[in-house]
Amino acid sequence: MKEKIKVKIGDRVELIETDDSWTSLQKGSRGTVTEIEEDQDLIWVNWDNGERLALLIGTDRFKVIKK
Repeated sequence: MKEKIKVKIGDRVELIETDDSWTSLQKGSRGTVTEIEEDQDLIWVNWDNGERLALLIGTDRFKVIKK
């Protein structure tokens, strides 16, 4: 069963964990959700550090900090 997405465009998120070794994002990094591609399991985020990187649903861990 596919994980239910609990985030919407415009939500603020905080990274808990990622296994992406190509990013400078760390635990606690924050950003704003700009796009959701449910068919690809991607949540695109404009991170406060200037990166635009997608969270992979079911792999990366994050929490919504403000809706």
